[in-house]
Amino acid sequence: MFKVLCLLKPIWKSHCLHIFRMNNYSATVRSFYASPLRSVPSSGMKERDTFPTDSSERLQKFLSNSGIASRRHAEELISSGRVKCSGIVVTTLGTKIFPEKDVIEVDGKVVYKRSCFRWVMVNKPFGLITTARDDRGRRTVCDLVKDAHKDGLVPVGRLDQASTGLLLLTNETNWIHKLLHPKFGHSKEYIVCVQGRVEEKTLDKLRRGVLLPGEEKATVPAVFKAFACYADRSYIRVVIREGKKRQIRRMFLTVGHIVLSLERIRFGSLLLPTDLKPGKWRDLSPSEVTKLKTELGHFIKGKSLA
Repeated sequence: MFKVLCLLKPIWKSHCLHIFRMNNYSATVRSFYASPLRSVPSSGMKERDTFPTDSSERLQKFLSNSGIASRRHAEELISSGRVKCSGIVVTTLGTKIFPEKDVIEVDGKVVYKRSCFRWVMVNKPFGLITTARDDRGRRTVCDLVKDAHKDGLVPVGRLDQASTGLLLLTNETNWIHKLLHPKFGHSKEYIVCVQGRVEEKTLDKLRRGVLLPGEEKATVPAVFKAFACYADRSYIRVVIREGKKRQIRRMFLTVGHIVLSLERIRFGSLLLPTDLKPGKWRDLSPSEVTKLKTELGHFIKGKSLA
């Protein structure tokens, strides 16, 4: 038996070495095809077209985040053929680009990726337009803030021309939808002065929700609390979680009261400071921005949501 094993030893050793080499080769092949750093085929195809990575980004999103335009306006720029990616005109919405590699141009001017984000609180005065730029040349809230246009700041939501109070501006546009959509739970608080004395039963109706003209669904339940009522006017504290166009004014008009003044005093956890006078502004602190995002329940430390 010992002699047989001795005779088989060279054959067994050779067989094991063959298996080892085959397994090692297979592992090498698997490693090669799994690696994102493998060389590009010699077919002339661009590497970014063949091997997409996580660094890609939709073109309209890149333009919006760079402060060039809102997401909707960015889509219009692309569709009209005014945007180039590495020298090639792009007209297809949703085209993926690689900001670290591709050169993006709008009307022949290079667009650079924004390296830092900015958040600003403004005490909007009466009469200003809530938009970044106005085609009719009217003053906007962004005209109040230093370097607002340079930094690409845009309003978070709206306050109509006759309304005043707390308004946020930012160039971190990915967060605007999350801050405004009712499902994310951000509440906004207002002090509203309306014409005439408002009865408690009227406030009950507003709390439960009313169907506004042109809308298919009633407004969601909200807080309406009177704290001063006179024969000719009433002061109401209002807290809502949605933001239909001119919603509070339309709600009161539905129950027969005209809004005389409307001031926003809170957005989420941010209160309008008493020392921030109308027309004044200040940058939010990092802790304020973090808290605002954390309230959504979608905040990832150290990373802005896309």
